[in-house]
Amino acid sequence: MKKWLKITLCALLAVIIAGGCVTYAFLPHNFSYDIKSLEKIGSDVEIVSKADDGYTVKKASDGEFKVITFTDTHLDGKNKTSNVTLENIVDNIRREKPDLVIFGGDNVTSGMNRKRSHQFAQMLENLGVYWAAVLGNHEGDNSWSISRPEMISIFSSYEHCLMLEGPDDIWGDGNYYINILNADNTLRHTFVLMDSGRHMDSETKAQYGVPESEDPYDGVKTSQVEWYKGVIAANKEKYGDFKSTVIMHIPLPQMREQAEKIENGEGAFLLGDKREGVCASGFDSGMFAAIKECGSTTKVFFGHDHLNDFALDCDGVYLSYMQPSGYGSYSMASKFDAPEKDWLQGHTVFLISADGDYNPVHYRNCEK
Repeated sequence: MKKWLKITLCALLAVIIAGGCVTYAFLPHNFSYDIKSLEKIGSDVEIVSKADDGYTVKKASDGEFKVITFTDTHLDGKNKTSNVTLENIVDNIRREKPDLVIFGGDNVTSGMNRKRSHQFAQMLENLGVYWAAVLGNHEGDNSWSISRPEMISIFSSYEHCLMLEGPDDIWGDGNYYINILNADNTLRHTFVLMDSGRHMDSETKAQYGVPESEDPYDGVKTSQVEWYKGVIAANKEKYGDFKSTVIMHIPLPQMREQAEKIENGEGAFLLGDKREGVCASGFDSGMFAAIKECGSTTKVFFGHDHLNDFALDCDGVYLSYMQPSGYGSYSMASKFDAPEKDWLQGHTVFLISADGDYNPVHYRNCEK
């Protein structure tokens, strides 16, 4: 083949690739799921107050306060899988009629997700339920994705969203709390939601002695730990002793360490199964030690690992995965070619009593 022809073909191929990339970037990647026709479920929860780093809410009636969680929805704009995920989210919210919905990270993912982030928030707004979220390692990991702060800004602009960016002087995007009051204004329970990041940067690796050549997952930082301790201390001073729950996306290293002990015959999982490695944070910032020191948090929940749904006891603290919820990323079907009766996608329910106690229950969509 003549040299000029090779050059022409290479140039043409480059133009086609570039054109495809530009077309992909500017085409809308929206949900086709019918959001507009959703009817409100309604709620008797009201916002009592808002601070820079948290909300205080109250349920007008006595009785249990129901929280449901979804995690790793991976709403990436692929209509078939996204629609199945959205349909199940809506169906489960309609059936459970929760007082609060929490999303555990990797929620609206992939590139060109601005419109989808608005659609996701509008869907929940149309249902009329209060909701909150933490970010996972896949929010903002695409060069065509909106930034993590921008996603929080979009979510928090909707009336029923309780998510906040959080304090400027601590690390991360989306560190905040939600205080839940009883009808008599006593503190029923506090949820502390924390950003666990994506992958460790060079500064964090140097701080914790991790070789630059390694690429472990990130985790909460020292400044966040100190903020957490301050939140617990402030609530104790105002309300007295209370119970709390921490939610983050990437598991604490203690989750991995305790799971390895159980696999070596030291104890047993409280529920569920371990089907893949625990992709925990690559360092220990002292978060678990702070949880033990403060004495308020009895349970910590994670997302991130789609094939794990187990819970365990770690020195008196309940560490657990939330039930994975998305159909758009790796799963039992894609990894093990498992039949639908074995799929894990579903949600987790917390029925919180007036004294702040609850027993989490995991539900699978295939068992409905």
